[in-house]
Amino acid sequence: MKVKVIILKNELDRDHLLWIEACKNDSRIEKFHVVDMTKNDWLENIRAIDFDLILCRPSGITTFFKSLYDERMMILSQICGYKIYPSLQEIYIYENKKLLKDWLVAKQIKHPRTFVTFFQQEAIDYASNAKNYPIVAKTNIGASGNGVVILKTETEAQDYIKAAFGLGIKSKSGPKWFKGNIFKKIKKLTRSRAFYAQRMKEYAMSKSETQKNFVFFQEFVPHEFEWRCVIIGDSYFAHKKLAIDNMSSGTLLKGYDAVPEKLLHFLRDFSEKTGVNSAAVDLFESEGDYLINEVQCFFGQSDPYQMLVNEQPGRYVFDGVQWVFEAGMFNTNQCYDLRLDHALRVLGQG
Repeated sequence: MKVKVIILKNELDRDHLLWIEACKNDSRIEKFHVVDMTKNDWLENIRAIDFDLILCRPSGITTFFKSLYDERMMILSQICGYKIYPSLQEIYIYENKKLLKDWLVAKQIKHPRTFVTFFQQEAIDYASNAKNYPIVAKTNIGASGNGVVILKTETEAQDYIKAAFGLGIKSKSGPKWFKGNIFKKIKKLTRSRAFYAQRMKEYAMSKSETQKNFVFFQEFVPHEFEWRCVIIGDSYFAHKKLAIDNMSSGTLLKGYDAVPEKLLHFLRDFSEKTGVNSAAVDLFESEGDYLINEVQCFFGQSDPYQMLVNEQPGRYVFDGVQWVFEAGMFNTNQCYDLRLDHALRVLGQG
């Protein structure tokens, strides 16, 4: 049976385009429609279409549109009973660090010790009583290291708290010229006026985001790398995000080293325990444990693959007894092809 799909467009003009590309490439898709979920008549437009599945791309730049997206996905999934992909749970914890913290605690998943408060005095007391500096401050929304600050002393922490409960905290915004290939970045930004204009719009939106009246503090975990793990259905991938000065997000430096079986078992157990089966999971190694730092159902991809084993791209699958490496290009179209395949299999169209 062919599948009819709705692709939800968020407030940005390009986030949904990779879903369109995936649908065009998959013979199981009969037709697809794009619906702008930010418009007043979004739900009426969806109800006017005959469809089997809704493909989502949650907002991840501003709190306003992130909240709007989450609310409307709840309506679609819980009230209307429509099938959405990724799951509502995966959408909720995307780019919402304070929710992720409570979610990890509730699920009893090990993670760096984290402190979140909406009261200035409680934040002041925490900074005064903290025994181990540095500590890490993060904004609730922000990828690629945006909004992450390492506070080395109590004075720096108290200044940060004063700003957070005053004018607010802003993330850095704009092209990261010195991370990755600068020539590729310039070529990408200048290849078309439309692309350049859209990127400038995104940078302006990110720059306008201000976090006020709460703080998110996390224990500092010294590290030379952070594992970037990807789970999409039965496919597992992992590589190292190499750190510069204990900052690994956004460096675009990777290590395609051997993936320990212990890590693969941890990821499979995590997926089965939480129900998360379409996400990137970033984690630290610390004293023999894995500590989960981020869980994001959408993520950046600067290489055409997520893993190399003996210089071959591929994935790991569990055959019921052991982990098996399968060589191949499974991360085409920035993993959207694999996501669509997984979504259709969940729908019973494998």
